[in-house]
Amino acid sequence: MMILPGTSHSDANRSYRAYTNHATGPDEATDPHVLVTVRPAANLPMPPLRVKTVRYERDVPAVKHLGLFGALHARRAARIDGYEDALFVGADDLVSEGGTWNVAFVGEDGIVWPKADVLPGVTMALLQQIGEHHTAPVTLADAQHMHAAFATNTTIGVRALSAIDDIPMATDHPLLAQLRDAYLALPGERL
Repeated sequence: MMILPGTSHSDANRSYRAYTNHATGPDEATDPHVLVTVRPAANLPMPPLRVKTVRYERDVPAVKHLGLFGALHARRAARIDGYEDALFVGADDLVSEGGTWNVAFVGEDGIVWPKADVLPGVTMALLQQIGEHHTAPVTLADAQHMHAAFATNTTIGVRALSAIDDIPMATDHPLLAQLRDAYLALPGERL
C-alpha cells in the first residue's frame, strides 16, 4: 500500500522506482527491478520554508529520474547559505520549481503555477483539480511580489514559503489553509 493524501500521516511514505540492469546495453535489458524505499511520513502541516533562488534547470524536467545530483547540490548550497532549500530560476530568468517539489503562488487572480519546464508532480495535479488556478510565466520579481507562495509534493503537502531570498512572504494567507485542508481531505488510494 502506498500512502496518499487522506490516509493516516503517521504511516510511512513509500517511494517506488523501476530500473533495469544495463550490463550489455539498454536495448537488451530484459530483467526489470523495482526499488522500494520507506521513510516515516512528515507531520503535516510542516513549518514554512525559507528558500534561496539558484540558477538551475533540471535535465529532462518532464521525466522523473534518478539524476538528482544538480538539484541536491543546489539545495546543499542554499543550506550552506542559511536557507532551507533552493528555488530554481532558469536561464530565461523564470521561476520553475524546487529540487523535489513544485511551487505555486497566490496572486491577484488566485493560484499561479509557473509556466516553465518542470516535473509535473502528483500533488500539483491534484491541487489543480481542486480549485481555480492558471499557469503563467513568473519572474523572480513577480514571485517576490505575490501575496504568498507554497511548495508542494506528496511528502510535504502544501508548505508555505516564508521567504524567497531575503524577501519575506506571507504564510497565513487564507488560500494556503484552504489548499492544505483540501489536499488532506483527498481520499487515499490503495495500490
